Amino acid sequence: MEEKYQSIFDIVGPVMVGPSSSHTAGAAKLGKKAGQLLKNRPQKIKIDYYESFAKTHVGHGTDLAIVGGILGMDADNPALANSLEISKAQAISLQINELSEPSPIGHPNTAAITLSDGKNKIFLCGCSIGGGKIEVKQIELDGYNIELPGSLPVILFKCSPRSLVKILEKLSDMGSIVTAQNFCHFAERENLYALNLKEMPVNDLERKIQKYCDNLICL
Repeated sequence: MEEKYQSIFDIVGPVMVGPSSSHTAGAAKLGKKAGQLLKNRPQKIKIDYYESFAKTHVGHGTDLAIVGGILGMDADNPALANSLEISKAQAISLQINELSEPSPIGHPNTAAITLSDGKNKIFLCGCSIGGGKIEVKQIELDGYNIELPGSLPVILFKCSPRSLVKILEKLSDMGSIVTAQNFCHFAERENLYALNLKEMPVNDLERKIQKYCDNLICL
């Protein structure tokens, strides 16, 4: 069984702005991961809420948290409380939907986030599981969808199967443990890969594997 919490501090919850570790701190992390996928400042933000999130997002500050996270704010950033005004001042379009159907990933605290910058578009569907921790279950990049087991960290990149072998060797040399591997076919000789890691290497991961892949993203 996968271990979701490593210490008592994961259960007590993080230092944060807002009333709820699940609905505020976790939501800010979901937003930040979505922002990391897009890389650029978005022009449009669409958030679809399911189940508990759909019922409580306004009162629990979930909107503030997700938008703040998309803009690069951490859960303890005081500016999180003003994230909607900040996004409006930056002329970012915001659409929020409260959906009545069950969560597509089977968790009550589910948000599906779509971002676009006029040229690129990304999609992330994840959930806040408590104590400020999150799981990311679905990602779409460049129109290609990949499903994930949920746990973080995860690295995403495009490469050939032959280059993947080199990347796995480099990760092993750094002492990284790959807990899950998923991919979708991207081009004739290239796939979009997602590798879940037990923990992110402290040394220079990007420098060591970048030459073997394209579009490396570390979440």
